[in-house]
Amino acid sequence: MDYDVILIHSPSIYDFRKKAVFPGPVAYTVGGSTEQFITPPVGMLSIADYLTRHGYSAIVDNLGARMVRSDSLIVEEYLGSLSARVFGIGLHWCVHSQGAMEIARLIKKLHPGSKVVMGGLTATVFAEEIVRKYDFIDGVIRGEGEKPFVRYMQALDSGEDLASVPNLTFRREDGSVCSVDLMEPDPDLDEYEFTRLDLIQPPMSSFTPGILPSWTIPVCRGCVENCASCGGSAYSYKKYLGRRKPAFRSPEKIVADLRKLTEQGVELVFLFQDPRIGGRKYWRALLKALQEMEVPLRQLTMELFGPADEEFIRELSRISVPVALTISPESGVDHVRQSHGRSYTNEELYRTMDLCKKYGIKLGSFTMAALAEDTTQTIRETWDTWEQICLLNVNERAPVDYAFGPMLLLDPGSLAFDQPEKYGYRLVFKTLEDYIAGMNLPSWHQLISYETRNLTRDDIIQLTIDSLEYSINLRERVGFYNHDDASIARFCFVESAKETVKVVNEAMELPQKERDTLLKRYNQFVEMKLGSLLFMNYQREQAEAQRRARSAAPTVEFK
Repeated sequence: MDYDVILIHSPSIYDFRKKAVFPGPVAYTVGGSTEQFITPPVGMLSIADYLTRHGYSAIVDNLGARMVRSDSLIVEEYLGSLSARVFGIGLHWCVHSQGAMEIARLIKKLHPGSKVVMGGLTATVFAEEIVRKYDFIDGVIRGEGEKPFVRYMQALDSGEDLASVPNLTFRREDGSVCSVDLMEPDPDLDEYEFTRLDLIQPPMSSFTPGILPSWTIPVCRGCVENCASCGGSAYSYKKYLGRRKPAFRSPEKIVADLRKLTEQGVELVFLFQDPRIGGRKYWRALLKALQEMEVPLRQLTMELFGPADEEFIRELSRISVPVALTISPESGVDHVRQSHGRSYTNEELYRTMDLCKKYGIKLGSFTMAALAEDTTQTIRETWDTWEQICLLNVNERAPVDYAFGPMLLLDPGSLAFDQPEKYGYRLVFKTLEDYIAGMNLPSWHQLISYETRNLTRDDIIQLTIDSLEYSINLRERVGFYNHDDASIARFCFVESAKETVKVVNEAMELPQKERDTLLKRYNQFVEMKLGSLLFMNYQREQAEAQRRARSAAPTVEFK
């Protein structure tokens, strides 16, 4: 079918199926999205819907999911079979830098008569670099893209000067780069639609097999916080998207979203952004609407940007579906957290956890390594907070849990990226070209994009592995992992992560052909060892199931 627009969500690394790639700790935190980050940003869906409502045929093609789930897919043939006037390549998260750029290059080669444009937060930050360096990109639609994309299509239809399209960075015929001013962002989000899963191809590709179907809905766009490493901070929204204050979605629209999603098979929904930043009147209206709705969700997850009081937690507990909360203190050490932009204490965090226990609400607390003020000592103190959180865990009704993930990549456009010295960082990746080169390298440790005033890249590598080892051992000790699951996790994220650093560093000293041979051979060894562990685990599970079945069988006596 011929489309006006095909929006493409690429894999993180275009050629991940052909070369040895060692995601290491990255795979520890991404879950069903996989290390290729195959879940498209919700903004791609709202852009596709807005285009269709203005008379343009559009879909979101989840190419990343296609490639992960089909080894037989020949990407060049598949992309060549597509037909669109405009291909929009998403570059929202910087982890997609290499994949998005390679897909854009290939599409322009296959469809020279079509326009190829990019969009997303990372593309917005690097818009002029993209248009200046990469001649296969016709333009970047910066910032919030729904209305600018429609204006772009209208300009193509009428033949008018592209300088009339707001938010557009493009190359003029003389080779000069033109960046059109940002349009005023919308005051609210009610005009947009975030639930048109029918626009994603292939169908159901936004859901991961074996995991309950989930989707995300924004409470708002914009932020009032300024966490140093976040590309979605108040600072970043104002500088790069022209948004001075958050725009909220009405409670009525959010409830309608939840209803539409459940009708499409979604069972878990994440409402991202803390509703409290809209003020007391907004969050009370939202929670009242959620309390009164009749929607068959398995779970509704919401964000806390800071500790919550009893009134808020109590009202959450009255919502008509099970509720879970997430909070991201980032560090277990008060001064490290506060220098990062999170101005609350461990004592306040623990009080919130006690309230969640009291009202039967799940709470997950997320920490990272390594932040600007982190040292080996502060990382170890963060481990102590994990133990404390485990002690607070009471039962399956209201577990309080922690999660850990390495930062590795600084968000382009964040305060730390734009003003690294002020915020205690030293950039290793400074341009989009740097991010692409880093993502082209085989191992997780090579894509660490920064150092701090206290820690080198080698320090960050070691502390990441040590933290994962401590976390896995702790989770086994307190019963969150059984021994077999812990053994597999230790192999994947500790033992093989350590060995991968050593093997890859040695391989990088070899000529390209010898390097590729060594890395592929090592990758086969890792996969074979993991397969063996999984098989032995399966055999133990089967033996245990048979033992339970025998013990439960009735005894027959013969007389």
